[in-house]
Amino acid sequence: MPKFITESWLRDKFGLTHGSEIHLPAGSNLTPSAAQLLAERKIRIRYLDEAGRVYLDKNKQDRGEQLVQVHPLTGGNHRPANSCAVCNSHVDKKGELLTLLDCDRLVPKTHPRISLRGKLDTLIAQTIDVQTRFDPEHKYPLLHKLLADLRSYMGDVLRSEVTGEQLQPLQMGSLDEEALHQVSHQPLKFLGHDHLLPDASYGANAAMLNLLRALSREVELEACRVYVTDEFTLSREDIVQGLNRLSSALYVLSIMTVVSESGAVDKVEKVVAV
Repeated sequence: MPKFITESWLRDKFGLTHGSEIHLPAGSNLTPSAAQLLAERKIRIRYLDEAGRVYLDKNKQDRGEQLVQVHPLTGGNHRPANSCAVCNSHVDKKGELLTLLDCDRLVPKTHPRISLRGKLDTLIAQTIDVQTRFDPEHKYPLLHKLLADLRSYMGDVLRSEVTGEQLQPLQMGSLDEEALHQVSHQPLKFLGHDHLLPDASYGANAAMLNLLRALSREVELEACRVYVTDEFTLSREDIVQGLNRLSSALYVLSIMTVVSESGAVDKVEKVVAV
């Protein structure tokens, strides 16, 4: 890991999608061009020390301030209030049945939103497992970056659910939601390969991505159950829409993988570069 992080190093290691987040070592510094790149794309920076502790953007230190340790998920650093979500009273000992719904309120672990987070947690865990086994010889580095973008977005979904912040639209590489929609509906036109049905003949990489696609659909359906109102509207349409786009992106990535492994990786690079 270089002490000075350059723009070319960032482009080589990360997908750098707009609004995403990257983690860098606590002792590293950004070159001016690297800092400008991250600022233009509104990419959040978190710094990690050797013990795995997470700190706020190092720009705070550049202004003469100390780095502030934060929670890896929420980015907050205040002690939870541990108040009951029903009666708003402080809970001295929360016990095994209760857990934090947000930074302050305690709810039973059977709460629907906690169930949704469990499914998101499973999806993220499975994705990380796939990342460690996907394309083991690293023949297709672009596909690794695109999968990393989707893994990062899953973390954004979880963070948005916990904090209540608005979830930003999904982007995979240079493909925004509209581009992903077009490719997912007309893969033959854009990638030279028609729609896929799950089949072992497509190989292990496509099979792993298809598993993630199916899991993301389960999370989306769980989100619909959690957020549907009595008027049959959605209280968190941003999250449900984001999860819907996520499953489409995983489907597109599956087709891209099949196309790349057939020897037509240039077709994938052309689409992502658009």
